[in-house]
Amino acid sequence: MRNHIAKGSISALIVVFMIQCATASLAFGSETLNFRILKDGEPIGYETVEITPTATGQIVKVETLTDVRVLFLRFHYDHQRTEQWKDGKLVSVETTTNDDGTYYTWQASYDADCYVLTGTRVGKRDACDAAWPLTLWHEDVTGKTDLFSVINAEPYSVHTQRIGEETVMVESRETPAVHYEMSGDVDRKLWYGTDGKLLKTSFKRKGYDIDFIRVDAIHPQ
Repeated sequence: MRNHIAKGSISALIVVFMIQCATASLAFGSETLNFRILKDGEPIGYETVEITPTATGQIVKVETLTDVRVLFLRFHYDHQRTEQWKDGKLVSVETTTNDDGTYYTWQASYDADCYVLTGTRVGKRDACDAAWPLTLWHEDVTGKTDLFSVINAEPYSVHTQRIGEETVMVESRETPAVHYEMSGDVDRKLWYGTDGKLLKTSFKRKGYDIDFIRVDAIHPQ
């Protein structure tokens, strides 16, 4: 069975977005992590994580876009998320997602380990389990056992094991990394750089190999 992927338009989107993010990073002193998304080794989209320092913490803006055709079917995923951090703790999250034509929005506000979550197509939740959304850019997520979906806030129970120090091929170069494997309700292979930020994640989706690979990781800011 042959898979037909619109590689040209996706590659052009990636190039334009990387240039825009690099310019924004220089202009405002923020750091932008750029990821290329691959399906069975073929590019299908991008993710950017823009980290902007504040007086007490960080504002993190995440944008993910994938667009792929398999035979006569088109799969589209468009996600935006804003996280506010204060003194290393998550304070609030706002998301909007188009998951193949189904739209979700939700917001969560935190007070220490407790949070209130509300949204569209998402049930209201009030909990004190210190759960984070599945926000993988930050290595501290590997210490969490309670997480929830960035799409529809579905709760996850996970266990993450530190495999050890390795190197990851990024832009044809070997980059030092720490390898983790997350299992349970979510299965992910994760590699973090010496700066504690994500270099690569790999997982299966609908039977396909999906990889998010940093394209700017050789010279992390």
